[in-house]
Amino acid sequence: MTTRGKHTLARFLAFATAVALSMVSAACGNGQQDAGTTSIDTDKVSVSSAAAKSNVMIFTPSDGISISSHTPLNKWAKFAPAITKSLTDAGFQSKNIKVRTDGTLTKQSDDVQDYVVNQLSSASDDTNRHTTLIVAPATSGNKGNEQYGDYVTNPTDATTYDTEKPANAGSSTDANSNADSKTSSPSSSSSEKSNQTQDGNEKDKADAKDEATAAKRLAKTLKLAKKAGARTIILANPLAGFNPDIFVSMSTPRQIGALQAQQLVSKLALEKTTKMHPKAVEVMIPVGEDDDSTSDTSEAFAEEAFAGIWDVLQPYFKDGRAISPSKRLTATTTDKDWESVAFKASKAAEVKTELDARLNGSSKDSKPLHVDGILGMNDFVSSVVVDELTSLKYTGTAADINPEIEVSGIVGTLTGKHNLNKQAPPKPKDSKQDATEGEEQEQTDGEGDLSWPIITGYGAYTDMMPDVVNGKQWMTGMEDIQKLSHDIAGATATIEAGKNVTDLSYVKAATINGSKMNIIHEKPMAISASNLKHLLIEPGYISLADAGL
Repeated sequence: MTTRGKHTLARFLAFATAVALSMVSAACGNGQQDAGTTSIDTDKVSVSSAAAKSNVMIFTPSDGISISSHTPLNKWAKFAPAITKSLTDAGFQSKNIKVRTDGTLTKQSDDVQDYVVNQLSSASDDTNRHTTLIVAPATSGNKGNEQYGDYVTNPTDATTYDTEKPANAGSSTDANSNADSKTSSPSSSSSEKSNQTQDGNEKDKADAKDEATAAKRLAKTLKLAKKAGARTIILANPLAGFNPDIFVSMSTPRQIGALQAQQLVSKLALEKTTKMHPKAVEVMIPVGEDDDSTSDTSEAFAEEAFAGIWDVLQPYFKDGRAISPSKRLTATTTDKDWESVAFKASKAAEVKTELDARLNGSSKDSKPLHVDGILGMNDFVSSVVVDELTSLKYTGTAADINPEIEVSGIVGTLTGKHNLNKQAPPKPKDSKQDATEGEEQEQTDGEGDLSWPIITGYGAYTDMMPDVVNGKQWMTGMEDIQKLSHDIAGATATIEAGKNVTDLSYVKAATINGSKMNIIHEKPMAISASNLKHLLIEPGYISLADAGL
C-alpha cells in the first residue's frame, strides 16, 4: 500500500470512529449545541436561507476529449455547469459549490473518500448536516452505447416508466415483464458470447473486478457521509447497496425507443391508416461486435429499447396498418424478437450495408423499396441513413415531407417572427389511399416510390442539426438538461432545509433493484425543426450557425 493510501485509510478510520462516537453521544445526550455553533432550525428556516448556508460537492465522470461535432449533446461537461447554475438560482452561494470530474470509478471513489475524510471529518456537525454530495458514478455500464450520450440509465437499473402510447394503440403482450426479466437474465446465446469474450480478454475481467471493488468502496464512503449528516444524490446509475436521499434517473433504453416510435406513429398518422394502405416502417437497432467487450451492454440496451419500440408499434403491425419492407417485422413478431432488427454498427459502412440489404430488394438490379419511416435509434445511425438514402436516389426536402415547411419559414420561426406548425406528412406520390373505403387493394412492397421517409434518431448531434432543419432527419432527442438541473437544485435546497422532498411534484417514490428510493425523472425531449429554437438555441446548446442558418 502506498504512503498516501495508508494516510488516507488512517484518516478514513479516524473519521468512521468519530462518526460512531458522535452518534452515540447524540443518542445519549440532550441534543445541546456546542458553544459558538450556530444551528439552522430546519423547522422554521426557509428553503432559500438554508441553501445560502449549505455546501454542495458534485462528482461526475469526465467526458474525455472530443474534437468532433459528431457526438451527442448529452455530455457531463454540459450537465455539471447547468446544475451549478440552477443551484445558484436556488440560493446556493457559488463559492460553496465545487465540481470534480474523474475518468474512472476507481479514481472517483478515491476522490469522494478523500473529500469525506478531509472535509467532513474536520467540519462541525452543523456543517455536515448542510452538505450535499451529488455523485454520478463513473461506471462503464454505458460502454458500447456512447452514441446515445454519457448519461443513459442502464437497463438493469431502470424502473418501468409510462411510454405514453397513443390512444387506441394497445400494448404488446407482457412487454414490461418480459423486458425486465430479460435484462437481468440474458438469452443463452448472449451468455455464450459473454463467456467467450471474457475468456479471451483477461484485461476486461481485471478492469471489471477493479470497478466492482471501487463501487463497493464508494458506497461505503457515501454511507459514512450520510451517517455524519451529509445528504446524498446519485445521478444516472445507482450504486448497489447504497440508498441515497434522491436518485436521478436519466433516459432509459425503453424510453429512447418509445420516443421515436411515438414520433413515427404521429407523423405517419398510423391511427388513420388502414391495413389496405399500410405504412412501410423499418426499425434499425445497432449493437456491438460479437468479439467486442462492449457487446453485452449494447445487446442489453438493444433488447430493452426494442421492448419500448414494440410496445408502441406492435398494434399497427398486428392489424396490418404497418409493414416492414425487409420483412424483419411481422404481425406475429413479439418483444422477444429484438434480434430480428439488430445489426452490428460500430462503423458507418456497417450501417450502409444493413440499409442496402433491407431496401435494395432481392436483386442488385432491382429498384430500392418504398419506405415511409426509419427508426434509427441514434444520430450516428440516422446520419448514415440520410447519406445512403441520398446515394440510393431517394429524393425529398422538408417541403416534400410537409408542404408547409420551407427553409425561409424555419428561419423566421427560429428568429422569432412566427410559429412553425408541423402537419402529418402527405401520402406517397403513387399511394392508392385516395381509393374509396370499399375498394379492395392488395398490399405491395411499394417498389419504385423513392420519396423521402420520416427518419428518427437520438443524441442531438450538433452536425446533424442542419438535417433536422431541412427535414432530412425528422427528429432527434436528448435529455432535458435544464429541467433536470432545476429539479436537482430544488430538491437539494429542500432537503437542506429539512423539509419533505416527496412534497415536490417532480419527486416520486419508486423501487430500483429492490430498494425504495425518492426518484427524480424527466422524459427525454423530442427535437424537431418546430421546437429547435426553444429547446436548443435559446438555452445555448447550439447556435444558429450550428443549425445551418
